[in-house]
Amino acid sequence: MPVEAFMYGGAAGVLAEMVSFPFDTSKIRLQIQGQITDEAFTNLKYRGTFHTLCLVSSEEGIRSLFSGVRFAALRQATYGTLKFGIFFTMKSWWNKRGGSDQFLPVTVAIGMFSGALSSILTTPIDRMKVISQSKAQ
Repeated sequence: MPVEAFMYGGAAGVLAEMVSFPFDTSKIRLQIQGQITDEAFTNLKYRGTFHTLCLVSSEEGIRSLFSGVRFAALRQATYGTLKFGIFFTMKSWWNKRGGSDQFLPVTVAIGMFSGALSSILTTPIDRMKVISQSKAQ
């Protein structure tokens, strides 16, 4: 199993996360506002994605849009690495046992399994990311 499959999967996930992270922070801020269970979030402060990006950066600074990015990078590195690594390892195992790359049901099942297992294993890191993003600085 080439190590490159693991490394490329992790690197691609981290790069994509870095580019899209401010939008994810905006989404989290929009989702938590208007809660009745936590007084800190009862008011509706943000009106949309770009309004949230502008307001957060002007009130809290641009760095606040990247609050929790270290958890996101860790999550994407581990998720992408695991997902691609598990997929290609299982696919290689299938081929060595006489299976074919062209047999779609097995390829789909391997993809579903590798994605699900990777998600389960990296969910705690994702939770830490969301907590960091939801806190106003």
